[in-house]
Amino acid sequence: MMLQTSLAAALLSLLLVVSSINSWCQAFAPPIVAIEGYTSQHQVASFMQQNDDNDDVILFNQRRHIIKSTAALVLAPLATGLTSLPVSVFALDDPVETVAQSTTTPRVEVPMKSFVDNAKPSLFSIDVPQRFFAIRRSAKGDLPDAKTGQGRRGGTIFTAGDMSKAEVIAVERFPVRAMLEDEGYQPSGDLSTFNSLGEPVAVATLLVRRREKDKPGTQNTAILDRQSVVLSPDAKTMTFSLRQQINVEKPELLMEQEGISELYRTTLAKATLSSNDGQMMAVFASALDQDFKGPDGYALQKAIDSFVATDQATTN
Repeated sequence: MMLQTSLAAALLSLLLVVSSINSWCQAFAPPIVAIEGYTSQHQVASFMQQNDDNDDVILFNQRRHIIKSTAALVLAPLATGLTSLPVSVFALDDPVETVAQSTTTPRVEVPMKSFVDNAKPSLFSIDVPQRFFAIRRSAKGDLPDAKTGQGRRGGTIFTAGDMSKAEVIAVERFPVRAMLEDEGYQPSGDLSTFNSLGEPVAVATLLVRRREKDKPGTQNTAILDRQSVVLSPDAKTMTFSLRQQINVEKPELLMEQEGISELYRTTLAKATLSSNDGQMMAVFASALDQDFKGPDGYALQKAIDSFVATDQATTN
């Protein structure tokens, strides 16, 4: 009891000292907060000049800050044994000093629209940016062969995009067995999950290689980001990303117009076996890096996330 009384007395004495210092500082220290009330640049400039010329006031404010910080450190351990004192006693708020709050730029949302495959049977649904054109391949020659997965447009059954920005979303469909056979493998057994096909990075590499076959030979090869390969808990869906350098014929002109001398394209991808019909469906969404780093990149990610392959085992 005597120890707590002594501690309380010491605490109150220290608080009185800090309070006196605070009052004295407010009487002589320049009113920094008051600068918010100045209405003219001349008044602000005059105030700042007075502040700069008064080295004693600056030094005094520094000493005052050190004293108050020290007081706070001393009061913290004393508070543990003096539960009868109000907690607010230990809050030494300084009305003069303010902490700048960090602000973040609000994300610009790109309007989206939903596309539900109207073919029979319906194979997928996806959300795409509202400004994108959308084409669902329906002509017999355009659709990939059910056994080989090949057509006039490869395995692509849906395309959406904005040609003014070279942004494209493509949905592909092909037999899992045909993909493996094209790479020289002899598939057997269960092929309904990615784990049954092989190691995820290796499977993603096969998907990239298959997609590269349909591109003109003059283009650079897309590079798989091995760290981006993620498998869903049920092992039926895999996501990954690619990056590709675009050939530039006149880099000096590109530098003059865009401020860059090289062009790169980033592609987000999702492959799924959720249709449960022996077919793999994959969606690829790509944009040039300068567009991908802005709102369009978030929109393409939303498109990838929204893609769902219809379970044909339940619809048939």
